[in-house]
Amino acid sequence: MTNNPPGNIFLPPSPVIPQFLVITNITKANQAVVTVSTANFFVIGQLVKFSVPSSYGMYEIDQMKAEIISIDASTLIFTVSINTTQFNAFVTPSTFQEQPATMSPSGSRNIYNVTTVPFRSLANIGN
Repeated sequence: MTNNPPGNIFLPPSPVIPQFLVITNITKANQAVVTVSTANFFVIGQLVKFSVPSSYGMYEIDQMKAEIISIDASTLIFTVSINTTQFNAFVTPSTFQEQPATMSPSGSRNIYNVTTVPFRSLANIGN
């Protein structure tokens, strides 16, 4: 019988960052509130990019980047730095869509560095 160590004691723990989060709602607000379907490790100050097909209504936000301003305790609801008051309403299409509406990490401010601030590049240089 082999005794396996309880974990790698030489590497600091780091969260697994998903490639993207599926969006279930975006509000029309001065600072948009985004609801996603999966709990996650995104943090305040992180930059994100939106991919919203036109069938979801709020096509104006597609390919926009924003900073996360706040996150609720469940990590399912984010407030981001985009004014969506003049955008079309976000709707869930009635038929299956091959591409969902998503929010993903964006830019060098998403590099995880446990010795400084999570998800920031050195000296916070970059996008």
